[in-house]
Amino acid sequence: VSAASGGTRKSVVTLHQTSATPVASPVATLEPVDLATYAPVNLTDAEFTTLKAALDRLIPNDADGPGANEMGVFVFIDRALGGRTAASLPLYQQGLAALDTAAGSGGFAGLDAAKQDEILTNAEAGKLDGAPAGFFATLLNDTRTGMFADPIYGGNVNFAGWDLIGYSGIRLLWDAEAQALDHLP
Repeated sequence: VSAASGGTRKSVVTLHQTSATPVASPVATLEPVDLATYAPVNLTDAEFTTLKAALDRLIPNDADGPGANEMGVFVFIDRALGGRTAASLPLYQQGLAALDTAAGSGGFAGLDAAKQDEILTNAEAGKLDGAPAGFFATLLNDTRTGMFADPIYGGNVNFAGWDLIGYSGIRLLWDAEAQALDHLP
């Protein structure tokens, strides 16, 4: 459609939703997430518990700041598994099951930190029975991404990841102190 044929720019760029148009699932939201009550959407409760235990070992709380769980990385990963990384859901399910199997009764989350680290080291080396190739690398990459991604995706709660590296990022609200020229987050 061109202006010469009676069309307008608006008629060219207007999109029409039909019943055949897929509706996007909400992967990003401005709504704050209550980490204490978040229920998994794409993982089972058992898988979710194992994921949180693994995240706690990959990036734990320390003197430098909150760990992966306190930054909501589990929310980021769970939401992403229903959206942009949906193809990785079977990889996660098999890998998390392999962590639990290696742990024995009580599962991965029931182990002490040293034993969890031992199992994760085996996973990193590709020596975890039942874990698909690439599981550990994907888990570690998604953990890092969830720590530093825009908080709208569920991780980096309260901009803690950005604050950790001194990145002010895109914020919707600024107070007078944050606007000062000599202020670092």
